Amino acid sequence: MRFRAKIVDLACLNHFSRVINTIAKLAKSCTLRLTASKLYFILSDRVANGGVSMWCELCQGNFFDEYQMEGVAVDHNEIYLELMPENLSRALKTAQSAKAVKIKLTNKHSPCLRVAVELPSLSSSSRIVTHDIPVRVIPRRLWNDFREPSVPDFDVSLCFYISYGVRSLILPWGILAVGFGEEKGQKRES
Repeated sequence: MRFRAKIVDLACLNHFSRVINTIAKLAKSCTLRLTASKLYFILSDRVANGGVSMWCELCQGNFFDEYQMEGVAVDHNEIYLELMPENLSRALKTAQSAKAVKIKLTNKHSPCLRVAVELPSLSSSSRIVTHDIPVRVIPRRLWNDFREPSVPDFDVSLCFYISYGVRSLILPWGILAVGFGEEKGQKRES
């Protein structure tokens, strides 16, 4: 298994950081599924116990300038990792003004996601801040627990292009109002 990615564009880095911050506020622990073309952040608590489910799908081409991934086998070209998104969020906070961020799966004493942040400096050499985020590799026999959930047909679709909108929708647990013009409207309290 190998995974290596690099973000150079500051706008992509900021957008990726906002997505991770939102996920960190929703879950203490989640599953990161890596494929050749996408990253998935999955939270699947037991709904019977009052748990919450989340499925976040990111196209790697929208965020990363370099992306290399080799799965556990040729026929199963995927990697499943369990991690704490808060740790990844904290590591990305140091990258606010970074030149580049590299993320790599390593195995020194235990599996880790290494986040190397290249910061600008006044001298000719750059400063590199490294964060090692512990992860747990999920064995292949448990992968079926993390399949895409079936979503029932819906009547209303909301699209938020800025993650601040998603945050304000999720965090207050208050009133969600959707307007359809001046006369019509739908209001839902949770």
